[in-house]
Amino acid sequence: MRPPSELPLQLRNQPFTVAEARAAGLSRRRTRARDLVNPCHGVRAPATTQDTSLERLRALTAVTGAVVSHLSAAVLWGFPLPIAVANHAVVHLTSDPARRAVRYKDVVGHQQSLKPDEIVAGVWVSCTSPLRTWFDLACLLGLDDLVNAGDFLLRRRNPLTTVDALDTFLAGKPGRPGYRRAMRARALMRANTDSPKETELRLLLIRHGLPEPGINVPVFDETGAWIEDPDLSYEREKVAIQYDGAHHASPAQRRSDIFRDENARDAGWRVVVLTQRDLDPIAPGMTPTAVTRVRAALTERGWTPAPVRSPSPSPQRPRSTRAGHPADANGR
Repeated sequence: MRPPSELPLQLRNQPFTVAEARAAGLSRRRTRARDLVNPCHGVRAPATTQDTSLERLRALTAVTGAVVSHLSAAVLWGFPLPIAVANHAVVHLTSDPARRAVRYKDVVGHQQSLKPDEIVAGVWVSCTSPLRTWFDLACLLGLDDLVNAGDFLLRRRNPLTTVDALDTFLAGKPGRPGYRRAMRARALMRANTDSPKETELRLLLIRHGLPEPGINVPVFDETGAWIEDPDLSYEREKVAIQYDGAHHASPAQRRSDIFRDENARDAGWRVVVLTQRDLDPIAPGMTPTAVTRVRAALTERGWTPAPVRSPSPSPQRPRSTRAGHPADANGR
């Protein structure tokens, strides 16, 4: 059997549409040769190309001209997403309102106007910017998950945006779908976090009536030497909170953690070390141990919760036995 003819240079090592193939002079038979695969309708790619999610995105955008958006863009940017929605098999694509929404199997097509600065052109695909991606997630995620994604935008190392840029962006979105939830999330978002678990823990403590902790605030000893940046902390009470994830299980990391926490204790700090088990309630309706342990540490250091003010009793109206005739002192 004669091997297929060599592809034109501009079509090699990348997906291309059938229309592009015909414009390059390829016959219909050539586009069906065994050295090509069909990642989606109307697109061909060299069979040597790896079958990955990114390749599928590249093929779909090549044939549709749409922009990768919503959950698919969030995956590309690395946003922390709940497992229930982090489905790489389903692709989200956004088209201009003047064009028909994309309709393919396992593709969710959206129509919305995107400003030029809301689109980032990558080497492989074009997708929505980090800010626009986060805003689009407001229609798909619950509040806590949206806050978590927002904290990721403003993370301490390699942030994807700034607080000023975020607020400027939101100032131009009133009335858009998802705006109200985005603004609720914005009120709970904080910059300089290191992990999604820090955000989850912070929200958990606040919603159980504890004061809001500081985030990665450095701790120093009496000589001014740096000791550590606890994940969360209460400076006034000198309570430091560390969340230990899976990477803290290695022997070297454990030794480092012990040394770190002992230095903080020597400097007068109460250190509370938490894991995932402390964040999950033992049974429905029970307070997670993370809350009880932090509350106990704060109380030990002199913190007292603000008194709960009882609502003022509303004035009682005289009871009436007959219309227009109030009852007397004996209820008659």
